Amino acid sequence: MLGLSMAIAKKNRVAVLALTDGGASLAQKLAGLCQGADLYLPQRLTSDRYPAQTIFFDHWQETVKTVFNQYNQIIFIMATGIVVRTLAPLLQSKRTDPAVVVLDERGQHAISLLAGHLGGANVLARRIAALIGGTAVITTATDVVGVPSLDLLAKELACEVYPFRGIKLFNRLLVEGKPLQIVSPWQLKPEVMQGLTVSQTDQGSCQGPVVYITNQLVQHRGEPRLMLRPRNLVAGVGCRKGVSGKQIIAAIKETFRCSGYSLLSLKYLTTVDLKMQEPGLLQAARYFRVPLIEVTREQIQHLTVQYNQSDFVKEQIGVGGVCEPAAITASGMGQIKVPKQKIGPVTVALAEAKLWWWD
Repeated sequence: MLGLSMAIAKKNRVAVLALTDGGASLAQKLAGLCQGADLYLPQRLTSDRYPAQTIFFDHWQETVKTVFNQYNQIIFIMATGIVVRTLAPLLQSKRTDPAVVVLDERGQHAISLLAGHLGGANVLARRIAALIGGTAVITTATDVVGVPSLDLLAKELACEVYPFRGIKLFNRLLVEGKPLQIVSPWQLKPEVMQGLTVSQTDQGSCQGPVVYITNQLVQHRGEPRLMLRPRNLVAGVGCRKGVSGKQIIAAIKETFRCSGYSLLSLKYLTTVDLKMQEPGLLQAARYFRVPLIEVTREQIQHLTVQYNQSDFVKEQIGVGGVCEPAAITASGMGQIKVPKQKIGPVTVALAEAKLWWWD
């Protein structure tokens, strides 16, 4: 199978930075406890006592900028003020910033400083505190009062949040003990909702703030709402040779709009092996920032699930269809939600992949 990489992923490792000799000793200990974390120390502390792979730096601000952009988790062993002033010009979004934890040189306190929920800094702070016998310092309101947060729920369910700014309002309501309604077309496993003061209800009876966990478009009735969009829709695409990316993009958008599904839930584009190098399909995958997944004709031939077949397509490429069987296969034998739609020279079908948190 072939996937298009849409962005350079950050290293799923921990970077540990220190500035003083005392901080470096604790950093060395942590680098060992964190299973191969990368250690960054000032050039003046160069010594054989540190691991061979230790990175010694000359320029502090440049080093932190590089680490900030390359790692998902960062531990600073120094004064919090230094870290705040250094990171201030680098901050972008709580959705993309790495988890940052600050330790004092004695390891007494592990402070979750940045990206506590989505980035995982709260979890990292607790983990580090447990490893070195310190105390985790967590200041996010939901953790302080002991209630779940909706950004953590969204992360656990791998959902896109829309509008993202609504997280603050809904987490505040949870902290204040206000009931929220959760609406979903799927029956959710009880453990997913554990600890939330919510009621699961039908869309038509909603009053007050509502959290929708759905891949479907929802008519807005003016109530405060938060959308959690799981990426579980796979768009199977067939097209004539040489069809432009603009036409394919328009066909996919029209399919989603007319069928009432959100493009935020698009997980993959998929097509048959013969079409994988079509410039229009590659362009569409880049546009939607999703992988283009290959399904072979052999996979389609062995597919036992029923789908709409075409004698013309079978004559041309040896199998009876492209968009529907490709969508079914690439979604892990998911259910067709939108059968083949013929939009000019493009065919599109949508399949829904099953999620682990459905009951």
